[in-house]
Amino acid sequence: MRPLHSLIARGHSVPDVIEFRGLIEPALAALAATRITDAQLTELGEILAAQERRVAAGEQYVEEDTRFHEVIGDSAKNELLTTMLAVVWDVLRASREQWLQTNQRAHASLDAHRRILDALSRRDAEAARTASAEHIRAVGEGILKLFGGK
Repeated sequence: MRPLHSLIARGHSVPDVIEFRGLIEPALAALAATRITDAQLTELGEILAAQERRVAAGEQYVEEDTRFHEVIGDSAKNELLTTMLAVVWDVLRASREQWLQTNQRAHASLDAHRRILDALSRRDAEAARTASAEHIRAVGEGILKLFGGK
């Protein structure tokens, strides 16, 4: 079995996965700020607009949420990191779906995505790292509370 498939097959605790995400995603956001294309920025803006429409309509937007993070990962142009992070997103998919179900959480997530997009648009690596870290920390803490720290 290849190492990445082995990693997926083993399963991991949610706290471990959240910790990994908190270490990797802010670094990817910082890299993305220096490597992102105008087309990727446009795509992120379109995804954010779709998220806003879904939240306003009271609909789930986990697909748009996932795509927002994937585009940032792709913008960093490090295939190994984005492949590993895709494993994390898959592991957390169900918990993220539950987390995003309340209007308050949805708006908090949108606000965080706006801050991340703003930093990326300014090509500000440290601001992108900080905005991403704050977002991942808040979502991670919320998921742990939602699931009792399991």
